[in-house]
Amino acid sequence: MTTYIIINSIITLLILIFCFYLLYKVKTTNTTQNKSEYTSENNTTLDWKIITLLISAFALLVFSIFAPFIFTRNSASSDFDFTLTGQIGDTIGGIMNPFVAIAGVIVTGLAFYVQYKANKQQRELFLSEQKQSNNQLQKQINNQNKQNQIQLFESQFYEMLKLHRENVTEMIINGYDFEEDGKLKRFEKSTDGRKIFVTMKSEFESILALYTKDNKLTQKGFHRCYKLFFSGLNEYEREFPEDENFIFLLKKARKQHQNPKKAIKKNSERKEFIKDVNLNFNYKPFSGHSSRLGHYFRHLYLIVKSIANSELIESYDEKMKYLRILRAQLSNHEQILMFYNWLSGYGSDWENEKHSFLTEYCMIHNLWYHTLFNDKFIKDKVEYLRKKEVVLRKGDMFEIG
Repeated sequence: MTTYIIINSIITLLILIFCFYLLYKVKTTNTTQNKSEYTSENNTTLDWKIITLLISAFALLVFSIFAPFIFTRNSASSDFDFTLTGQIGDTIGGIMNPFVAIAGVIVTGLAFYVQYKANKQQRELFLSEQKQSNNQLQKQINNQNKQNQIQLFESQFYEMLKLHRENVTEMIINGYDFEEDGKLKRFEKSTDGRKIFVTMKSEFESILALYTKDNKLTQKGFHRCYKLFFSGLNEYEREFPEDENFIFLLKKARKQHQNPKKAIKKNSERKEFIKDVNLNFNYKPFSGHSSRLGHYFRHLYLIVKSIANSELIESYDEKMKYLRILRAQLSNHEQILMFYNWLSGYGSDWENEKHSFLTEYCMIHNLWYHTLFNDKFIKDKVEYLRKKEVVLRKGDMFEIG
């Protein structure tokens, strides 16, 4: 019997050692394993605390089986002699019950602990789902708000586009023309709508032609010519009285256009002042267009800037969708005058270090640069725009190669 008890004790000891080895491996694995936050929060495997309690309870149960044999053997010391403890049933019950009871308490406590963990996990899962639901709801609200803002933006854009068309339609210049009936006979005639931009181009280029008769065209000279075109001859003469020869030619050209000599019998002769200077328009020359172009360019610039700098429309392609619609409303002559407006310095904000509305956003993509006034200064500026480095634009600067 003693040999049997010794063997069982050794087996029990080995089982305990093996259990604690498993506990050590589980604890080490859980400590070193790198898990994501989501996996950690939703982990349903037993942790090392639970495994420790289970092993302890199991060990006590195993030990309780062998405890009667161990404690009823003859002891080397009388202090640990349990052979005289009464009837064997009482002895077995008295010895085993404490260990079984302790194991029961451990398992019962373990059940409460597992329930606590399950409740905690359920609460965390609920909070996580609630957070995801709130995030999803907030995302839907943000998307809806953005859609509403885009609809408002589009409504404003098309309203401004409508105003632009109305601005062009309402433009009118009251002038005159001459009919040929043996002699030139004057009659009243108006120019309105988009035709105004055709005549404006002709007038401005006639100014450039007169200026370059005695001067080389530079940035300063181009600015002066545009000022004359924009503000009128009277304002120009007050600011630059030293340009006597140029002012004299302008007045002479105006007089021939308004009151041709009797020797002039044809309308084409009246409009041809000197070689390469043709006044092909039907109103008082060099009277200025600030009342028309000032409002026109301010409104057009506002539309372009509100689209290009919009934080609501983030995509370049989306911005270009609106700008193409706007550019489709501009005639070729309007784009030519926009180019001249930028080149003069009056509209420098169209293209500078801060804005790239001409190159990056292609507002003069349809420019007929072959029909511009023939001068090296202007050609160089066209090449500057063509070769300027851009970030967003993918195609060519101009539609015409």
